Amino acid sequence: MKIAALGLALAPAIAFAADPGVPSSNNSVALAPVVVTATRTDVPEADTLAPTIVIDRAQIERAQATDVAQILQQYAGLDVARSGGPGQPASLFIRGGNSNYTLVLIDGVRVNNDSDGAAALANISPEMIERIEVLEGPRSTLYGTDAIGGVVNIITRGPGPAQLDLSSTGGSFDTVQGGAALRDAGKVDGHAWGVAFGAQQQYVGGFPTYAGAGDDGNFRNRTLNGKASIQLGGIRLEARAWDAEGYSKYVNANFDPNTFAFLNTYSPADERFNDRILALQASTHLCDNWASDLTLSRGGDNLHQGQAADFVRTIRPEADWHNVLTLGDYNRLSFGALASRERVDALSFGTAIDTTKDNDYAYLQDELNVQRNHAVLAVSYLHDGGFGERFNWSAEYGFDLTATTKLIASAGSAFHAPTANDRFGFGGNPALQPEKAMDYELGLKQRLLAHQDAELRLFRTDVRDLILGVPTAIPPNFFTLINARDSRTTGAQADWSYVDERWTARVDGVVQNPRTLDNDSVLLRRSRLSADALIQRHLGRYDVGAHFYAAGRRQDIGAIDGLPTTDGGYGLLDLNAGVRLTRELRFDLRGANVLNHHYQTAAGYNQPGSAVYASLRYSLPL
Repeated sequence: MKIAALGLALAPAIAFAADPGVPSSNNSVALAPVVVTATRTDVPEADTLAPTIVIDRAQIERAQATDVAQILQQYAGLDVARSGGPGQPASLFIRGGNSNYTLVLIDGVRVNNDSDGAAALANISPEMIERIEVLEGPRSTLYGTDAIGGVVNIITRGPGPAQLDLSSTGGSFDTVQGGAALRDAGKVDGHAWGVAFGAQQQYVGGFPTYAGAGDDGNFRNRTLNGKASIQLGGIRLEARAWDAEGYSKYVNANFDPNTFAFLNTYSPADERFNDRILALQASTHLCDNWASDLTLSRGGDNLHQGQAADFVRTIRPEADWHNVLTLGDYNRLSFGALASRERVDALSFGTAIDTTKDNDYAYLQDELNVQRNHAVLAVSYLHDGGFGERFNWSAEYGFDLTATTKLIASAGSAFHAPTANDRFGFGGNPALQPEKAMDYELGLKQRLLAHQDAELRLFRTDVRDLILGVPTAIPPNFFTLINARDSRTTGAQADWSYVDERWTARVDGVVQNPRTLDNDSVLLRRSRLSADALIQRHLGRYDVGAHFYAAGRRQDIGAIDGLPTTDGGYGLLDLNAGVRLTRELRFDLRGANVLNHHYQTAAGYNQPGSAVYASLRYSLPL
């Protein structure tokens, strides 16, 4: 640890001794980011009306994270609550919404399951990812149920010029991970083709799950990812596969079977998981201005407990037809339909679940850009197999006040159906009704000089028939789900960024007030205040940086006693440095939580103290 700290301390001096003859590996100004998640069409990030975060490959590599949740929790407004260490459940709260209000996609394919409505963020390896797009705010018109809080679209690495990539990382908590990726592209008899394959193996020794429990919870994850495409005449065919398999170990608290009193002992436990997506996509132009693609996919999640008969199996076949029709220079129309079937087969705390539900929806979106006026209007029809029909809509308007100033106003509705666990699982309630949301937003996007951008957003989200757990008379952690009356989250978000050839900097802050309206109680595990600041220096073959994240106090319930409590606010400082040793070989060093701040994101569960990680990456053009 002392050696690592010394290396981080010397990193600034090393950076300013850089050799300008070798290009930086983190050139952040090479290309303007393009976002596809906000409208399901290609839009330059600077022109999007919706609040969007784009996390590129360079940022992912610098994070040296074990899973995607560790990357997301570095951004203000993205509250991540983890029940223990690596491999343990990680919940993401965006704009005060519940964790199952965030829709997670991998290459556009849904990975949320209908068991608990969440995505297994702890099982998604960052080494497979090219970039992450986070869309804040409701998007049910384009993506159906679950997209009340926002959408996280994880785009995996794809074909390109022939290259072999090798990576290896080691560090604190006995972390060891390594992987390989191969990509290529070309033409055969005039037919363009491309392939990309990746494999990653991770092991983390971990740390005790509960505060006061002595056994480390270790985690292993093997991930495979592949893409292959070919152009046949006017049709492009692509096959994609993603598969994550492994286990996590932890401990369970022991309670007296009669009095339910905590016995001050813990029992070892483990679970095995397998998450998988297979997809086939055909894309073509039906005419010069009409692009159409059809995606057939099958997702599945399997989770088995080692010390009990409990398990969860979900299967999600899906067909997604998407069309983009360009109507002149100022108008672009998108329309399509999606049909899916979700099967849940589970056993949890002695409660069996076996249910199947069909969901279908169709949508229509119009993007208008006329002189200084910009609008995105969308409407959708959803048929939920358990809860009937629902119409959703959204309207966004942007006005170019000047060449560098854009005013934005938007509103829209969203929908979230109770999950299988909500209705039939432990503490479930078959009489639950869907949650309905309305969102309102005002925004200002400002270009400051040549390299600076600032953005201000004011937002309000109202949810009717909010699903909440109400404690029962029998402790601990016994509850029943009900539809509360309403909730409301009001907030403000401010972002500033600076990017040039040598410097990257950003400061983000979110103030929000997520509360129920019937009894004015604060929603659990959501910070009222969060902020982050990043500064990165690029110079030749070297770069060095620092990142600070702070979160305010959050209301919670204890992991052991189930009683109301408060998670304290905290601040985390990370330092990183990197050097390109040769054109093919790069070394990165990162110190996480270097001030060794003790904190919890879920009451009663441990989080890591100070840690250090080192990575070697080798990229060989073929």
